[in-house]
Amino acid sequence: MTNSTIDRILDAAEVEFAAHGFVETSLRTITTKAKVNLAAVNYHFGSKKGLIQAVTDRFLGPLTQHLQNQLSAYEKQPSLDSQNQQELQALFTLLAHSCQHVAQKNHHSLAVFARLINMAYSQSQGHLRKHLTHQYGASFLYFMKLLRQYMPAMTNEQFFWRFHYLLGTLVFALSSSEALLAICEREYDESRRIDQIMSDLVLVLASAAQAPMIGDQSS
Repeated sequence: MTNSTIDRILDAAEVEFAAHGFVETSLRTITTKAKVNLAAVNYHFGSKKGLIQAVTDRFLGPLTQHLQNQLSAYEKQPSLDSQNQQELQALFTLLAHSCQHVAQKNHHSLAVFARLINMAYSQSQGHLRKHLTHQYGASFLYFMKLLRQYMPAMTNEQFFWRFHYLLGTLVFALSSSEALLAICEREYDESRRIDQIMSDLVLVLASAAQAPMIGDQSS
């Protein structure tokens, strides 16, 4: 077995998982698409769960490494007397750049990646959430810590919801990007690029992150 075999399996798996879900997609469907036998999947990934984790690692590994490098550079910059909104925009821009880094070779991969993340929450994939937390939790907790210092004061439970509102916005916009781009072009005769969507999204996320908490009368 060669690396090309692994790539064929992963290519087929990510497309099928994104299109039909983790639960509904059978290994037989994946092996047929990849033109390999079941033994190849078991040999390289151990099980369907192992394959699911490997597919998400294919995206999150490069994304997390790129984000870590950018955050390190961000923290080394001299401190500026900037507004919270500007700092939030800067942090979300780093995340946007990391997402686009994943999509350098194939812009469709952002939509696939977002659908996979959504399914990690919406389907019974406790093993995947545990795997993602173990592999990437520290990096994203650090990113969340930086975000939180520029957001309104809130409890941990409130921050949990606020962060997932932001994540939901990001995941929906990316997972539906191909359909939204097509609708925009058909309805408004406007052709947009994924980098334009990401630039808009940064502004929306930064504003939403600073929205006042319920009961906060200070605004």
